Amino acid sequence: MKSMLRVVLSRNVSFSRINIIRFASNDAKKKEQEPQKVEEIVKNITIEKYGGITTLNIDRQKSRNSLDEATLHEMTAAINAFDKDPESKVLVFNGEGGTFSSGFDLDEMGTKGYNILRDAASRLLRRPLCDKPTIAAVTGYAVAEGFELALACDLRIIEDTAVVGCLGRRFGVPQSLYGARRLTSLIGLSRALDLLMTGRLITGTEAHTMGLACKLTSTGTALGEAVKLAKSLVKFPQNALIMDKLAAVNSQLNPNSEESMREEAIIASLLGGAIQDMDEGVKKFQKGIGKHGKFYKLTEVPLKDWELEETYEEVTVQTDKGEKKP
Repeated sequence: MKSMLRVVLSRNVSFSRINIIRFASNDAKKKEQEPQKVEEIVKNITIEKYGGITTLNIDRQKSRNSLDEATLHEMTAAINAFDKDPESKVLVFNGEGGTFSSGFDLDEMGTKGYNILRDAASRLLRRPLCDKPTIAAVTGYAVAEGFELALACDLRIIEDTAVVGCLGRRFGVPQSLYGARRLTSLIGLSRALDLLMTGRLITGTEAHTMGLACKLTSTGTALGEAVKLAKSLVKFPQNALIMDKLAAVNSQLNPNSEESMREEAIIASLLGGAIQDMDEGVKKFQKGIGKHGKFYKLTEVPLKDWELEETYEEVTVQTDKGEKKP
């Protein structure tokens, strides 16, 4: 009886050992299959990878994530690395600290000049920015070249309290990253000219209404929603997705047409005068004029009270009874 009991116990123990080994091997396989989060920190940006999704986080919070020469070079290296990585499928741009980007660093522009920063940003001129999908998680301020960076992405998730616009208008800084062409292709000529020529700022809600964003979300959720969108794109077969994206982008932003080349030649001829205007604008900025998005008191000529007031037009409607209602 004892010998029989030993045999039964030994068989049960060996069976349990087999099960333990099998369960352990299954757990190891699951861990191998789960995407691992990889984080790479450079001086001014942070790169995070999770499965097929890469996030590029601009981290110069003291200057509202402005883009200086060093940051632009770091971004170029990160974008090129994403392009070459077969495992990375979608790139998400984000700004740390509640601001997407305030554009070129005007203080550095004052010391190094506009052309240095524009040359450093040359990778951002590519149309499209990447062959693979790109998403901008727009939060806080996305102005000047920061606005253009968001426009360069394929899709934009924008928070309702975000503020976007062409703030470079105050200091004579032109659209540096094909922003005018990209903006026009997205929302049409009339609305684009309104934003480009006046430089006025709009909220995320108005930007979404204009068609600048594919989704409007609440404060603090843009990055999470952008990652959700990226996950939905990763699931699709990528070849057809990229083919259709390139066909759409090239139909609107083809840089090789005769007309676009003529326009760029004219733009290049105006650059010299624009740089002189920018030099004066940077000096004003460094003196505190026009900071915090202000448009008034940009010149030395004092403005009259009525010029500082908001203007509006009252529209009256005449009813069938002849009554006029505001």
